[in-house]
Amino acid sequence: MVHLRCGFFFTNLLLQLDTVRAGTIPVVLPIDQPMPWVAPRDIAEVAVGRLLNPDWSGRIVQGVHGPVDLTWEQATAVVADACGRPVRAERVPDDRMREDLASSGMEPALVDAVMGMSTGLRDGFVPEQPRTPETTTPTTLTAWCHDELRPAL
Repeated sequence: MVHLRCGFFFTNLLLQLDTVRAGTIPVVLPIDQPMPWVAPRDIAEVAVGRLLNPDWSGRIVQGVHGPVDLTWEQATAVVADACGRPVRAERVPDDRMREDLASSGMEPALVDAVMGMSTGLRDGFVPEQPRTPETTTPTTLTAWCHDELRPAL
C-alpha cells in the first residue's frame, strides 16, 4: 500500500480564478509561512513510478513536496510575474473563508473538511516526511502558471 503525502496543489489556484483576476487571493494561513507546493502531474508521476515498481511491498508513505517550499507572498509574486497581472495574498479570518467557500457552492461538510485541512497547517505544522531528494519533484510554479494558469485566465 502506498500513501502519498502531498503539498499544496498548484491546481487549487484554478479554483480561485476570479480572485486571481481581481488581484487578491484570500488565505487563512499566515502569508509568510512556507509550505510545499506541488504540480498534480508530478504527483501522478510519483504514483505511477511506485505502482510500476515491483521491488517494494508492504506499506510506504512518501511525501511529494514539489521543487521548493513557498510562502503565499512568494507564490503570488510568481503568479503575478508569470501571468502578467498584479496578484497578492490577503490573510482573512476563518469565518470569512468559510463564507467564501460556502458561497462558491461547497456543501457544509466539504467546507468543514477544507477548513480543517487549511487551519491544521498553522501553528508550527511540520510535515511528517521531511523534504528530501526523494520527496522533491521538478515542476516549478512558474512553469505550471505558464502552462495552465495563464491560459485559464
